[in-house]
Amino acid sequence: MTVVRLAEVSRVHGEGATAVHALKGVSLEVGEGELVAVKGPSGSGKSTLLNVAGGLERPTSGTVWIGEQDLAAVRDPAAFRRRGVGYVFQDLNLIPSLTAAENVMLPRELDGVRSRPAREEALAVLTEIGGEELADRFPDELSGGQRQRVAIARALVGERRLLLADEPTGALDTHAGDEILQILRARCDAGAAVLLVTHEPRYAAWADRVVFLRDGTVVDATEAPLASAR
Repeated sequence: MTVVRLAEVSRVHGEGATAVHALKGVSLEVGEGELVAVKGPSGSGKSTLLNVAGGLERPTSGTVWIGEQDLAAVRDPAAFRRRGVGYVFQDLNLIPSLTAAENVMLPRELDGVRSRPAREEALAVLTEIGGEELADRFPDELSGGQRQRVAIARALVGERRLLLADEPTGALDTHAGDEILQILRARCDAGAAVLLVTHEPRYAAWADRVVFLRDGTVVDATEAPLASAR
């Protein structure tokens, strides 16, 4: 079953002579249990693709569906994203005044989950990614890699069918990065869809497919080297 589908999606930033065509007629589907890596040079549209796929940005033209829902017709986009889509942002976007556990549990509390069960869910995900000892520390008390783990935990908490990850291993060493890809792969195997932006061939190899962007256009899509072995 398709989890996210983009049909002839374009995204233009600005107008007139200064307009930037970040995406140009992109069509892409990601199904249940599938991990798709997105590669391309800086400025090719990778982050914009994730933002449009998850509803953070509206396409200038074209259509985006998550499941059977056309995102343009969603009445409460913020709630829809919070319940169904998990993000790992390139700049992390952790709230400095909240502890690691509070950052992770925040989406669940915004959805009406009471504090105690929300914290239990947050601690379970932090444990899953090897960050349980970070729960009561604030972001400015954490290293870059530790903050990255907290951001990943926040993206995983709850019943998210779609995970969007923009360079989620950027602040991690090779061993820790491999652990994060194992977690994302396990979520795929449990039925989620993952769209992963990465520059690293070793992490793209965990994907089922690799999509290449250049100047806002999909120029190639191939099966990842390890996909046939799974």
